[in-house]
Amino acid sequence: MPDLAAIVIHCRDPYLLAPFWSAVTGLPVAEEDQVRLADRSLGPTEAVLLRDPSGHRPDIWISPADDLPAPGRIHLDLVGDAEERAAVLDAGATVVRELPRWTVLADPEGNEFCLLPRAEAHGDQTPPGH
Repeated sequence: MPDLAAIVIHCRDPYLLAPFWSAVTGLPVAEEDQVRLADRSLGPTEAVLLRDPSGHRPDIWISPADDLPAPGRIHLDLVGDAEERAAVLDAGATVVRELPRWTVLADPEGNEFCLLPRAEAHGDQTPPGH
């Protein structure tokens, strides 16, 4: 089977979402894209790369798109404890709804994602919509 190489997150504003998803995933913005973000010099279709320096995790591309459905074109499931949940909220996420075993959150553009406690992440139940 092929390996997962990258995840693409389509967005309206890469200047807003690249720092958000970098903070939430812990993946740093690629050096060449750090300058473009700081200078606000991205081209209209230019994506921002978040890359794990160790190469153990897939890349994430934050890519501008004109036509986006609500609540977005992605749905990620993240795993974290209470401290990590607080960090995600501090980074700019909002709570959409609390469910018995996980929380549905939204990034600053409204793309929904789930945060599961570590104990739930390896259970037999999959969040709805998957």
